[in-house]
Amino acid sequence: MHQSKLISLLSTLSPPERRRFKKWINSPIHNFNPTISKLYAFLENRSEWSPRSLQRERAFAAIYGKQAYDDLKMRRVMSEFLGVLEGFLAHESWRDNPSEQWLSLAKIYRQRQLPADATAYLNKAEETLNAQPLRDARYFLDHYRLQEERLAQNPARDSALNLQEMADELAHFFVAELLRNACSAASHAAIYRADYQLPYLEVVLADCTTGRYDTVPLIRLYFHSYQCLTEPMANEHFFAYKNLLPDAVKWLSKSELRDVLLFGINYCIKRSNMDTPGFLRELFDLYKLGLDLETFLENGLLSRFSYKNIVTVALKLSETNWVEQFLETYSPLLSPEFREHYERFCSAKLYYQKCDYGQVQTLLHDLVFDDVLLDLNARLLLLKIYFETSQWRLLQGFLTAFDRFVGRKKMLAYHAPNYRNIIQFTTKLMLWKSGKRHFSTEELENLRQQIGAAKPLTEREWLLEQL
Repeated sequence: MHQSKLISLLSTLSPPERRRFKKWINSPIHNFNPTISKLYAFLENRSEWSPRSLQRERAFAAIYGKQAYDDLKMRRVMSEFLGVLEGFLAHESWRDNPSEQWLSLAKIYRQRQLPADATAYLNKAEETLNAQPLRDARYFLDHYRLQEERLAQNPARDSALNLQEMADELAHFFVAELLRNACSAASHAAIYRADYQLPYLEVVLADCTTGRYDTVPLIRLYFHSYQCLTEPMANEHFFAYKNLLPDAVKWLSKSELRDVLLFGINYCIKRSNMDTPGFLRELFDLYKLGLDLETFLENGLLSRFSYKNIVTVALKLSETNWVEQFLETYSPLLSPEFREHYERFCSAKLYYQKCDYGQVQTLLHDLVFDDVLLDLNARLLLLKIYFETSQWRLLQGFLTAFDRFVGRKKMLAYHAPNYRNIIQFTTKLMLWKSGKRHFSTEELENLRQQIGAAKPLTEREWLLEQL
């Protein structure tokens, strides 16, 4: 019983929802079977829900007393209970949407031949919908449904029909949803090399360029987001997207706003990797906006990847004081299973920025990472410290071990070329700096050009600085 769908769903109820559900389940209007109420009372009386405390035999005894256990009978009760619970949650969803309630009543009054009341409730639904802050694609679909009901209430041939309004609302919904899905597809395709064919996308994009949807901010936002994701040099589209963000904060849900911010973040990462001036700061500003709005938090937790990426970007901009505050505020919001490794690694990056190499080595000493990419980044920090402190003998052995590590990890196919380039150029710089090999001016200039042209190479700036 502990692993049943019933218990899984019931355990998601918040305390206020549980109080309302208790009233619901004890009402004969919603629950005709008294054994279901007994089963709920049994569950409520458990101090904790565990496989032992929720044994089906125990629950059966609480419902039926001394009757012999009947598994089929118990399963039927649980199935009926689940139906009552799902009915409650469906009602909760409807109750939380006032516009949907008024629209339902408008349809009921129309079907019962009470036109004046039907119109009154329809007007109430429209007022409620317009008063709510969200202006996502669902908003246009809800407006279409209102227009659809208005047409049903006023089918007279001697008055103007609202077909144009219906068509416009439906078009706005379709275009906004298509562009949102196109943005998601473009982001996914860039990582997984997938090929998505979205019907009507080219037509919609062409329509957007004519200014047809200039009065619909949501469509403009997704149009510019899509252009950013598909055109790497689309500066004008990025800044148009950026100008729409302050208002988008007011009319998008947190989950949808998070996706929109990630579209911009992906674009800024791409431009930063191309060494385009200014886009690292733009990336940092988007991360800060997401943190301020709590859009990066899921169930109160911050993704370990977002945590590390934010620290990396901030330190590249020398925002050390900000990073100190960030680590203090957001480290407790990491999932407990990842917290120690990511907090110690990001703290090590901060101390490296401050040139406190002893603290870096203390934090990373004997730390075994489960995440291979985090392991690579930690090794990269140690590589830089050994080089910058001229520990040439230690560095030489470390580079050899680092190269073997990269070669052993077959899952690093995408990242391996970057780390091999770093190891190769660091080895050449070490030979020159340590005096083990003489480099002519021409050879050094050639090395500089090789570092400048190598791709991929995430540590280009550091390597050139050492040279």
